Amino acid sequence: MGIFRSLAKITVGTCSIFTFFDVVGYPAQVLGLSMYPTLQGEDSRWWKRDFVWLSTWNLHNCSKGTILTFTCPRDPTSVHIKRISATEGQMVRPENRNILQEIPKGHYWMEADNPQNRNDSNIYGPVASGLIKGRATHIIWPPNRWQSL
Repeated sequence: MGIFRSLAKITVGTCSIFTFFDVVGYPAQVLGLSMYPTLQGEDSRWWKRDFVWLSTWNLHNCSKGTILTFTCPRDPTSVHIKRISATEGQMVRPENRNILQEIPKGHYWMEADNPQNRNDSNIYGPVASGLIKGRATHIIWPPNRWQSL
């Protein structure tokens, strides 16, 4: 009977953790230079890179300036972190193009903070809200960079 009770506790604990990560949020490491200087992910040593808290709560009401993670529209195996620069119904002028583009319903225009190192909506266009994975709310590592985003 003791083994079943232990197994039940482990199962409930594991399910609780996965539910928390799915519903509330989870930590994630920042990789790359595209969000520099806001987020630092360029160092080869993991402990020198920023870790952010990604909230999965209420991802439907995002506004300009919010930093989101999302599945890249061109590469479903890649997750990007960028800032919303326009929302549905707004007009944008993609970099190096002489046209105005309206952001479709249910989409965001995502841009990197670092103009020298960008792989963003200027390349792959508007991002569907269904591709959004989380909202970066805080830098949680390293301790000297703790802050709200």
